[in-house]
Amino acid sequence: MKLECKIKIQDRQRTNGSSTLKAAKGVIGLAKSNTDQWVLIVRLFKETSTTQYKCKIKIQDRQRTNGSSTLKAAKGVIGLAKSNTDQWVLIVRLFKETSTTQYKLRENIQALLHKCINNGMATIQLKVPPHDIQLSEANVESLKTLLSSVRLASTGNDLPSTIKSTSVNAVQKLQRPTLQLIIKQAIEYPTLKGFPSTLEKLIVNNAQLRTPVDRRIFILKNLHTLDLSDNNIHELPSNLEMNRLHTLIMRSNQLKSFPPKNFQCPVLKYLDLSQNQIEIIDQALLKISTLDRLNLMSNKIKIIPRNILRLLGQLQVFNIASNQIRAIPNGLACGGAHLHTFYYSENPLITSKCITCQRFNFTLVELALRAVIKYRIPYDFNIIPRTLCLLLADYETCAHCALPCLTNFGEIIVPRQLSANGITVHVTAANQSFSVPVQERYCSIKCFNYGLKRAGMTQMAV
Repeated sequence: MKLECKIKIQDRQRTNGSSTLKAAKGVIGLAKSNTDQWVLIVRLFKETSTTQYKCKIKIQDRQRTNGSSTLKAAKGVIGLAKSNTDQWVLIVRLFKETSTTQYKLRENIQALLHKCINNGMATIQLKVPPHDIQLSEANVESLKTLLSSVRLASTGNDLPSTIKSTSVNAVQKLQRPTLQLIIKQAIEYPTLKGFPSTLEKLIVNNAQLRTPVDRRIFILKNLHTLDLSDNNIHELPSNLEMNRLHTLIMRSNQLKSFPPKNFQCPVLKYLDLSQNQIEIIDQALLKISTLDRLNLMSNKIKIIPRNILRLLGQLQVFNIASNQIRAIPNGLACGGAHLHTFYYSENPLITSKCITCQRFNFTLVELALRAVIKYRIPYDFNIIPRTLCLLLADYETCAHCALPCLTNFGEIIVPRQLSANGITVHVTAANQSFSVPVQERYCSIKCFNYGLKRAGMTQMAV
């Protein structure tokens, strides 16, 4: 039984009772002595520390003609050790290899490049062989200690007693950091052990996760892929900040809304919310402007926001199949700069042409809101009512003249072929048409008659 923590040892016999003999991170545990008695054992890491550091390593040969040929580039470990001749050497091992490489240090350092050391980057230039050892993603303090030790060892001087020589065997035994963890059932979930801080990909399926979700998942700083499918999650915790996450899969849960409050994933590319209980596509979801793939299949969504492509400008693949959609907004049907694939099958779509709205009694508020949009006048909840702010956030432009349609407009639903706009449409039913019922809005009677004429319908009297 052992516990890693920070340990401070004090001697109470000192006069002031505050003299610290030892203070450092270490391990404490219980063990049986030779007399079969339980004893408390304490070990401070600083007493047996070795100069071996994990980081990303790239080795280049300067003799190559262009000076840029990369011999090795991978995550690994670098450290200092004493050779058989009692001389300090630099040892390097890449995790993808089992062998280590040793470099002589005494009078063998051409330069130490450390301009970016505060970013965890440095380069050790050797004379023989003419290699540049480029280090990155290293702990800043550890990197400073390593470079200081290398500089001192290169002069032929011995290192301080606080610097312990590591061994080649110790470096060879080091394991590659755990980058991926897959959990397929609840019994495998590390309730007490927790998650390795080095994780980059985490899959937790069928683990009976519930709300509130384990916060330890969301503090993994290196995580770029998170799959929490097939659980019983009703909502995610607020104030999530995952700066490296580019894939989030929440399929087959009980989510009713997304994202949570203060959701910050600045590089999120793929979001899968299929087979949940979502009824409304929240405007906060449309603010994740980095998305290029969005899967909302098998929810309870009735309306697609009209500004979806205006806000999700990078969207390439959109899946809205198996929902309760009756028609597609014209803004989506026209396609965006990047949208190329659209899934819409198994929705109760309108199958015939029809007029759904014809209101043209323009108010002063309507005209003022059009001016706000046209001249890009800034606004917020402190200037105009919240209802008007929401209206300005989700409007569609006229299908004929591109002016905004807010509260008074004419609307018709007409079947259209999206393939004409470069969008690939996917359907599942063999007898389902590739035509999609598109909601076309028109800002005035003149534009409305244009739409009716194009659809082959009876025009209004002006």
